[in-house]
Amino acid sequence: MSDFLQMGLTGLSLGLMYALIAIGLTLIFGVMRVIQYAHGEMFMLGAFTLYFWHAELGLPYWLGVAVSAGLIFCLGAVLQVVLFRPLQGKNILYSLAVSLGLVLIISGSGQLLFGTTTKGIPSAVSGGVLISGAYLSYERIVISIVSIGLIVSLWAFLRHSVTGFAIRAVAEDPETAALQGIRTDRIHWIAFGLGSSMAAIAGCMMGTLLSIVPTMGFLATIKAFMIVIMGGLGSVVGALVGGLILGMIDSVVTTTISGDIAIILSFVVIFLILVFRPSGLFGQNWD
Repeated sequence: MSDFLQMGLTGLSLGLMYALIAIGLTLIFGVMRVIQYAHGEMFMLGAFTLYFWHAELGLPYWLGVAVSAGLIFCLGAVLQVVLFRPLQGKNILYSLAVSLGLVLIISGSGQLLFGTTTKGIPSAVSGGVLISGAYLSYERIVISIVSIGLIVSLWAFLRHSVTGFAIRAVAEDPETAALQGIRTDRIHWIAFGLGSSMAAIAGCMMGTLLSIVPTMGFLATIKAFMIVIMGGLGSVVGALVGGLILGMIDSVVTTTISGDIAIILSFVVIFLILVFRPSGLFGQNWD
């Protein structure tokens, strides 16, 4: 029983971090209808920003997380204005081609700047607690609390702020939103920057649990797309639920069987969901 509890607690913390990445991706797609395949590179850059801030310069960890989120927000906003804004309203494959180019540029530049050896970010907290025989580190507890806080804060922002109302309006019907006086161009770069910063924060926290390398963005992108497809394109709730499902599969199946089987099972679950819910668990049709 303690082993299953251990896997469940690990899966929960992992799923919440997956959800942060996927929520950022689904926010970008929901507002702009573009495929941001370089989303994982924002995750990687966020982790390396914190690495140099905290591990190399010795500056405070949580301040570094905020700095990383702010810098990647700005980077995401610039990328939207310069690269993705001209593609608005065009075939979605154009955005896919541009984002794939970004993957090669950012990943290749990362290997030149950061090197190919793995690095680690020192944890901000140490120690842990036993829960019915299962050990849970304080680090995972803090990361889970921060992840939940960010997800709830984003939900509240989208539901109760003026900018949040505007983001939801543009995601629902951009033409009607523009007729109501909403500056859609402004909403686009805000959403793109916000989604990128969510990925950066996830990268910061995952970087304290795992080794970081310049190529780590690829796996993060795959995970994010799996979650978004599972939960439904454009659905924040779907991204949260999908992240938790994938986190539990990774934790339980990897521990009891193997990581390869966990990947296979994840795709089997996605296939089954799409058979019965072609738009995902909480998605909508984008015809």
